[in-house]
Parts: sequence; C-alpha cells; structure tokens
Amino acid sequence: MKDILRLLESQREFERRFVADAETEPDFPRGWSAGLLMAHVAGWRGRLRDCLIEVSRGLPVSGPPPDIDAVNDAELARYAGISLDEAATRADGLLGDLIDLWATLGDRPFSWFTAKTTGEALVRNSFIHPRRHLAEHYAERGDQLRGVELHKETLAELRRIDAPESVIDIWK
Repeated sequence: MKDILRLLESQREFERRFVADAETEPDFPRGWSAGLLMAHVAGWRGRLRDCLIEVSRGLPVSGPPPDIDAVNDAELARYAGISLDEAATRADGLLGDLIDLWATLGDRPFSWFTAKTTGEALVRNSFIHPRRHLAEHYAERGDQLRGVELHKETLAELRRIDAPESVIDIWK
C-alpha cells in the first residue's frame, strides 16, 4: 500500500468536518449520537495504539479483545452521555498518536483481525471502521445519498492506495 499517511491525514480532516456539521445536528431517535460514534472510534484507536506501542517496544502483542461485542457494549454504556467535543478530541488525538507510530514503525508484519501488516491494521482501524459508522450515521438520519457517496469515495481511496483485496473486501 502507498500513501497511508496521506490517507490518514485526509480521514482526520473528514472527521473534523463531520464533527463541525454534527454540532448543529438535532438529536435523532435511532442510532448512536455523533459523540457516541466518535467515542467508539476513539476506543478502537486506543486499542490499536496500545498494540502498536507493544510492537515498538518488542513486547508480545496483546491483539484485539476476544469478545468484541462485550467490549463494544461495555464501552457504549460507559460513554452514553459523552459530549461530541470530548469524544472528537479523544479520537483526533489517538489518530495523531497512530500517525506518529506509523512514522516510527512503518509497514511491518502485524496481526490485527485479518490485517497482516501495520499498514493494513491502520487502514482498517482508522479509515474503514470510522467511515462504516459514518455512512450508517448518515443513512440513519435519512441522508442515504451521503452514505452511498461515502461508500463510493472510500472504495476509490482504498484502490488509490493499492490496498490489498483482503482490506478492500472489508469495505464491500
């Protein structure tokens, strides 16, 4: 894969625009709030960051949690009332940490779900995962077109960086 740093920086800007738009978004009876969505993204970025730190120190990698649903449920309950600003600040800071770790580690073998390298793990965790939830967020609020456009744009970006089919298939 190429241009992962540029991809992550563009995701950072995308999320900042989402947060700015979501600040004026009315509450919606379905789905997660924008704050909860960003808290969820931050939680998974924190887990990946911790594993990349382990790699950088030559330690055994703990990997993702075995019971993802239980972790997600507990985290969603814990962050139910989080503000959008707090969650977005945390997600943005953790993305910065991941970008810094990428600059230090580069692409190397690494196991994270189906990812086989640090680059694949970063793209899955901090590009595909948030975009999947953002597309759902738009659709839940009645903006189907925006969700579809995000899906097409994401697929085009994955192809632009020469993501392997194993990564692209996660998005399809």
